[in-house]
Amino acid sequence: MIIRIEPKDWNMHTVMMFFKEEEPHPEDADIRRYLEERRLEPRRQYNTELEGEKFEVWTYGGCYLGRHMNALADIQRAVVEREILADAIPALLSSGPDANAAALADAKSEAEMIAIVDALTEALHTPDNFGIDANGELQTTVSAEQVQARFLTLTADY
Repeated sequence: MIIRIEPKDWNMHTVMMFFKEEEPHPEDADIRRYLEERRLEPRRQYNTELEGEKFEVWTYGGCYLGRHMNALADIQRAVVEREILADAIPALLSSGPDANAAALADAKSEAEMIAIVDALTEALHTPDNFGIDANGELQTTVSAEQVQARFLTLTADY
């Protein structure tokens, strides 16, 4: 989902949420559920096309949605954190100090590794495993040792 905030007259603004129709973003369902559970009805709904992609657009008044913006940002951040962590896990598994864990990970099939990465992402997705780098970008701070240790615990159950 893309959020665009447009200024209006007298210190007011409009919040526009763009939901991709053909390839929804990972957070779309959670955002929609959040809004629907709180009965936050859009002022207006319509479909549009931007740069060749089709979107469903929900618009809200900024004051109406104001106190919910942080919660929506948290939903989006959690999705980004999971993506960053899932991308980092394979490299951390193979680069960690435990050669046994690295070899065991290399021996897993692609399907097994997808399931393992999903499980490790869920297990390691905690606030203390993320930070901001020197460029102001979100990054994972989980160590290869942590990933390998959790991997070995996880694979003991298989």
